[in-house]
Amino acid sequence: MFGDSMSAFFRVSLQPIFSCLVAVAILQAVSMPSAHAQSPLVTITTVQVGDAGNAGDSTGYGAVGNRYAIGKFEVTVAQYAAFLNAKAKADPYGLYNTGMAGATPRISRSGTSGSFAYAVGAGTGNLPIYFVSWFDAARFANWLHNGATAAADTET
Repeated sequence: MFGDSMSAFFRVSLQPIFSCLVAVAILQAVSMPSAHAQSPLVTITTVQVGDAGNAGDSTGYGAVGNRYAIGKFEVTVAQYAAFLNAKAKADPYGLYNTGMAGATPRISRSGTSGSFAYAVGAGTGNLPIYFVSWFDAARFANWLHNGATAAADTET
């Protein structure tokens, strides 16, 4: 609809937003004891960021109130496919973007609503995911925060 340049713009410009949302989910998940009995379907490697108590600069920005964890690597195609297989069997929120099927890296979808299944394209599982909207990223981050299991909620 927008052409290749617009698609490239959205792929590039939304990746930092996706990374930030995942960082927030990780911060919340790391700081809260886990009450989930199941093992997570996705594990995110994190690094510690921040200098707790660091004062802001002359503009007032840059202060760090707490240490937090952020994903060390971008979210991969395989990680996002695991999320889709756990939470998008019917896909009422449109978490799967059809652009994922025709691009490399790619995720293909088979089946019908209620029984959708998602498969990772050969050799693309460890590549960064794209064609993810801000809302999709927020649901992924909430899913991580809530345990990253088949039963984990994507709402809060």
